[in-house]
Formats: sequence, structure tokens, C-alpha cells
Amino acid sequence: MSILRFSSPALIALLDSNQFIIQHLYTITLRDGTAYRYTDCEIDLAVGGQVFLATDLLIERGQLASKVGIQVDNLQLDIWADDGTVILGMPFLQLAHIGGLDGARLMMDQIFMASMGDTSAGALTRFEGRLTVDELTRFSARITVHSDMELLNVQLPRNVYQPGCWNALYDVNCSVVKAGKAVSGVVGSGSTVRSINCNLAQAADYFTLGTVEFQTGANAGVVRSVRAYAPGVVQITLPLRAVPQVGDTFKAYPGCDGRQVTCFGKFNNLSRFRGQPYVPVPETAY
Repeated sequence: MSILRFSSPALIALLDSNQFIIQHLYTITLRDGTAYRYTDCEIDLAVGGQVFLATDLLIERGQLASKVGIQVDNLQLDIWADDGTVILGMPFLQLAHIGGLDGARLMMDQIFMASMGDTSAGALTRFEGRLTVDELTRFSARITVHSDMELLNVQLPRNVYQPGCWNALYDVNCSVVKAGKAVSGVVGSGSTVRSINCNLAQAADYFTLGTVEFQTGANAGVVRSVRAYAPGVVQITLPLRAVPQVGDTFKAYPGCDGRQVTCFGKFNNLSRFRGQPYVPVPETAY
């Protein structure tokens, strides 16, 4: 990963002394912008006005290399945690199991100290990127942090002929306004963390491939993709943090399967459709 690194005069002087203590700082920023800060030091560390907690998290990182130039790199972390490390009111590993770390980012810094707790020399950022959970057990999580340089790995030519639409629903090319398609829903009895009984009455599959976003209750702020929808029942892909209660409110957004008929009949947006449904399928000549 390519990172511009700036060292303070105090840090340079400390490094020149060859007598210092090295510890790591980890900042996990969730999709909603909430940041949680941890350190592998035995005491809490105050750095740049932020406090990094010395928790029971045991973090083992893979090899990290620093190179000049543009190169895509990943950082692998193995994290062991007990129920004492809580994020959003939930144990760390439990949150990871239900997808609570989806879309999160992680930044790893190194702090150099002349003595334990002396953070005046400042920290040096070593890696930053998008976090994905690769493997989970009862006691640990294997996490990969993907460098932002990965975003440069795009297909060229960008577009090829295909029956389905190239646009992502609600993006700038699609132009359908997401807020204008929101439908308010209320949770009914018998709901579970994967199936929401509600008052929605739209036709079957109207919200399939769409999303639901809870407005109130223990799941407020949680967004989940819709796996299947039938009138009165929304089934989601990942479980909620908690069982939704009767009266909890949410907003549901319709999904799109990329077909021309859906673009026209469901969204009246045919002028923005970017698929080629009438291109003949490939044939093999003998």
C-alpha cells in the first residue's frame, strides 16, 4: 500500500536514539462513522487527543512490507476476543458473526515511546483499508484489510455486452432517487432476526434484492439486504442484532434484478437502462 508518512522532529530524534518502545494502535471505523480504538499495549494510550484502550483483544498480524511505488497489498489479522470487548453493545465476535463489521475500515499505527505511556513523539500510520471478515470461530476472527489501491483493479474495457443492466440501482447513472422509493414498515408479531413480519402489502418480490433500514428499536440504524419478500414477510440475508419487537419501524427499499422489464415496469426508468437484452447468445461453430 502506498502511504505518505510524515514523522515529527521528536519522533526522528527518538528513532535516532535507538532506545524506544514500539506498540501498535488499531482504529476500527464502522460504516456509520463510529470509531473504536484499541492498542496491544498493556495500558491505555492517549495519542493525538484520542484514547486507545488496552482491552482483552489479542491481535496477531501477518507480515507487512513497505515499498516505494504503487502496489496493492493486504494486511491479515487474527483477533481473539472474549465477551469483555463490546462494540455497539454487543461482544466483538458476535457482532462480526452477524455482519456488523461489513463496510468497516481499519487503520494500524505504530507508536514509538521513550518510556511506557510517553506518546509525545507521535504515531506513524502503517496500513489502512477496507475490512472484511474471512473466517470466524467461537473465539477468534480472521480479518483481511484491503488496501484502497485495490479500487484501481477495474475491468478494461469497463463495459461489455450483457443482457442485464450495468447500472447499480440508485447510483448516478441509474438516477432513481432512493429516498423517493422508501416505504415505511412496522414490525408485527412472530418476527425473528432473519424474518420480519410486517404491514407491507406490495406485490411478491417487490423488495427482493433491496434493503431494509431500521428506524427505531434495538436495531435502529441497522441495514440489511432483502433475500426474499412476500406480502407481509421480509426475509433478510444476515441476521439482525436483536429480535425486532412489535411496533419497531423501518424503511424498505425495492430491489432490481437488472432486467429490462423490471426497469420499465417497476421504476419507469427505461431511458437509463444500460443492458443489451437482444444481443444473441454466443454460439460455437463447428
